[in-house]
Amino acid sequence: GVFPAWPSIPSVHPGPGTSQVDSPRSRNTSLCEPGGSSTPSQGLDPGLVNSCQALPDLRVKKKKKKGRREGAMKDLGRWKATDDLALITAVGQTKDLGSVIKGVKFSCHFSLAEVQERWYALMYDPVISKLAMEAVRNLPQEVVHRVTKATPFSKEEEDAIASCGIKSTAATVDLAHFESLRSSQATVFHPTRTARALLTHWQYMKQYSLLPDQAVQPLPKQENAQHILNFHDGEEQVVDSELMDPPDLKLNSELAIVDRMAKKEIRRLEAEVGKWSIVVEQVTGQPSPDFDNQTLAVLRGRLVRYLMRSREITVGRAAQEHTVDVDLTLEGPASKVSRKQAVIKLTNSGEFYLANEGSRPVMVNGKAIITGEMARLANNTVVEFCNLRFVFLINLELIEAIRTEAAKNQFVAKQ
Repeated sequence: GVFPAWPSIPSVHPGPGTSQVDSPRSRNTSLCEPGGSSTPSQGLDPGLVNSCQALPDLRVKKKKKKGRREGAMKDLGRWKATDDLALITAVGQTKDLGSVIKGVKFSCHFSLAEVQERWYALMYDPVISKLAMEAVRNLPQEVVHRVTKATPFSKEEEDAIASCGIKSTAATVDLAHFESLRSSQATVFHPTRTARALLTHWQYMKQYSLLPDQAVQPLPKQENAQHILNFHDGEEQVVDSELMDPPDLKLNSELAIVDRMAKKEIRRLEAEVGKWSIVVEQVTGQPSPDFDNQTLAVLRGRLVRYLMRSREITVGRAAQEHTVDVDLTLEGPASKVSRKQAVIKLTNSGEFYLANEGSRPVMVNGKAIITGEMARLANNTVVEFCNLRFVFLINLELIEAIRTEAAKNQFVAKQ
């Protein structure tokens, strides 16, 4: 059932009136054969021998003729056995190569000319036809069923489905109706058609208004002057304001609260900038200026440096509801550092002192400063907070200017 009966292609044999081809031995006995003996026999004219050797090689021509067969076989690689099976079943069902090229999904793209050339090769070329049919017969049964199941519907099959008597306005369609249709017109439908396949194709025909009780409205004539609405006209009629969602009052209220809180935090940070500024820098190995005209001292670490621009700052670990002037978490692991570990203060005499207010000791030049104790910080003092080591650098020029100004104030106060 699946494959059509192929007519046997007779082979062409020489008839009784045709001359038989000479044997290779009789054809190659001449001394003038290319590639044969290059020494002429005794008694032959050397000029005749040279003229015979100038003749073209007949074996080269024979090889070129064989090359034509190779050109006919070169397209076998693109056409798979499943493609040949799909082509055979589709042509046998639709009787139209144009419908085949539109309705069959091959393994790769083929033009109409390539499909037509392949069909003629399967019909009239004995070598290609034999190889193709052997490959098709070796296909597994499930592959054959899958390929033949996808055979496109013919015009007769669509006419039978359209005339089944089911209206396009029917709410429900009984599958048994298509089963009886398939069994009553078994000669029209392909053997692999099922009732479900017929129902699906009927639904496609209904979707594209191909049923007899459906009619497609014709386009209006020019004299009616009725404008046909296209996509561009419909896009111009769309009002953008109508596409917007209604305002969410609750969301807008929450966003306003968040905005007020953010502005409040910005104002608080701006107020503390004059008191304390932290500059985070990567270590590049190149010396950078540590002081300016507003920096009293610098607490330099391995990764960051903290600029002291007020007379008193707090050192510790910042938390969600607790802020410090110097956050040691920027330098490294500071889980063991207290939230308020120490206070660094500049006295009126121009000296810096560190007071430990945390639970762990602070190392100043290798000496432990326990809770409640104070230590004087000189220039280049090494201060260590729980394995976080810093160097305390003093802006000597600015401190000297502060001391001079303080001495002048005291002298004026005494007078």
